[in-house]
Amino acid sequence: MRATRLILPALLCAAMASCTIKEDRGPCPCVLDIYLGNSGDFADRLAVAGWNNSSDRLFLDKIAPDQYPGSYSKKVEKCFLHVSAYCGNTAMSAKGDRLIIPEGKPCDPVWAYRGETIDATGEHAEDHIVLHKQHAVIHVRIELPDRVEGEVVLRAKGNANGFDISTLEPTRGSFHCFAELDEDMHHMVTVPRQYDDSLELEVFLDGTLYRTVKAGELIANSGYSWEKEDLDDIYLSLGLFTPGIVTIGVV
Repeated sequence: MRATRLILPALLCAAMASCTIKEDRGPCPCVLDIYLGNSGDFADRLAVAGWNNSSDRLFLDKIAPDQYPGSYSKKVEKCFLHVSAYCGNTAMSAKGDRLIIPEGKPCDPVWAYRGETIDATGEHAEDHIVLHKQHAVIHVRIELPDRVEGEVVLRAKGNANGFDISTLEPTRGSFHCFAELDEDMHHMVTVPRQYDDSLELEVFLDGTLYRTVKAGELIANSGYSWEKEDLDDIYLSLGLFTPGIVTIGVV
């Protein structure tokens, strides 16, 4: 039985690799041409994956876009499939079919692509990768009452901690990280695409929690959409003058 299991995959690979014009080409693979488009503008390294209609991963290639003249070809089994691709991840790591943000870290500046279903049941098929921005940088200017002083620290908390590599849908899990300061000395934190309005900003004053702001709800009320292909950055102005009341501006 063990020998049978070893021989069958070998025979399948031989059939896929040795088709000729005179033979039945049914078992032959489809040649998938993948055009890299703007990939080289965003990363030195690009992960490209193919998925069938059962969400099984057919392949995963990690390539350097500048090594290819705009495209590369891949032999795949004949089926209906879609292609996804991503780049920009440094701290984020792949766990199964998900790209996850480590707890305590901001979202990496990830750009990604999820293509439409391709008919790869013939001899040739193609897809064109166009990367889209999957992260939003939130810039926060905090205004405190005149008589309130101290070191202000900002922490973001949410329930989206990455995305599904196949679908680009947000993954559900704990996300939290402290903000950094941007060039204007405003607080800045990078978050992933959100699936709800649970995102919160915690304002600490001299190490003590001063106020929790339901930023997700305020951002949603401004008309901002997490459904856009390319996420916009967000600029917030938080006025924390009256207990329980937050004034906010979203640009």
